[in-house]
Amino acid sequence: MSQLTLQTPPFPLDIFPQTAAIHCLAFSDHGLTRWWATSPELAITNTVEQIPSLRLYKQIRDHLHRELNPKGIVVCAIIDDKVAGVAAWTMPQPLWRSETLGELIYRHGIQYKDAFEDWLFPSFWYDLGRREQFQKAQEDCMDKFLGRGAVHEMWYLKVLAVHPGYQRKGVGAALVDWGIKHARARGEKVYLEATPFGKGLYLKKGFKTVGELHVGVEGDEVRLPCMLWDPATAPSDEQIAQLTIPEVENRA
Repeated sequence: MSQLTLQTPPFPLDIFPQTAAIHCLAFSDHGLTRWWATSPELAITNTVEQIPSLRLYKQIRDHLHRELNPKGIVVCAIIDDKVAGVAAWTMPQPLWRSETLGELIYRHGIQYKDAFEDWLFPSFWYDLGRREQFQKAQEDCMDKFLGRGAVHEMWYLKVLAVHPGYQRKGVGAALVDWGIKHARARGEKVYLEATPFGKGLYLKKGFKTVGELHVGVEGDEVRLPCMLWDPATAPSDEQIAQLTIPEVENRA
C-alpha cells in the first residue's frame, strides 16, 4: 500500500514543476479561476499538456520563490515519490524567519526580476484588474472578520491544491492537519478562504464560517466562505474521527 509522507523545505528543484502543475490542475474550471480568466477556455487545464508554457513557467517561478518568503512555509504531500498535493501556509509573526542582508537583497532582486518579466510577458490567461480586486477583498475580509492585523497572529492557509488523481484519498486532510497540529501546540488559530469543494473537510476539522468573501456582481460573482479554526472551541482529533459530514454541517 502506498504511504503518504509530508515534506517541508528545502526542496529539490525538480519538485516545483510538479507543484506548479498540480496548482493549475486542481483549480481547473474552479469558480474563481473562471471569474478572473480572460476566456472560458483558459480557465480549463485538465492535463499538463493543456497548460500554456508561459503559465506553467510563471507558476513554477511563484512556487520556487515561496521557499524564499520568510513569512511562509510550503508543505508537500508525497506518494510513491510523486507530489500528490501542496499547501502554502503563512505563519504567525513570531515564527517569521530572520534574513541576512544578503538574503534580503537577493529576495528583492528576484521580485524586481519577476516584475520586469511580467511587464515583458503579461499573463494573458487572467484579468489583472480582477486578480487585484480579489486580493483587496481578501485583505478586507481579514480585517473585518478577524480584526485589523490579527491574521499575523495565526496560521493562514493561502493555498491547498491536490492532484485530481489523488483527491478524496486523505491528501488534503493530511496537509490541513499539518497546520492544525502546529497551531494547536502553540494555542494559535487557523484562517482560510474555502472553496465549495473543500468546505466539508474544513467543517469536519473544526473550522467555523466567520463571514463570506464576495467579489463581482450578481450573475458574475464569486462567493467563498471565510473560515476560522480556534483551539479553544475545536473538537479533539478523537471527536473529529467520529463525526460525519451531516453532523458537522449542523455544528457550523
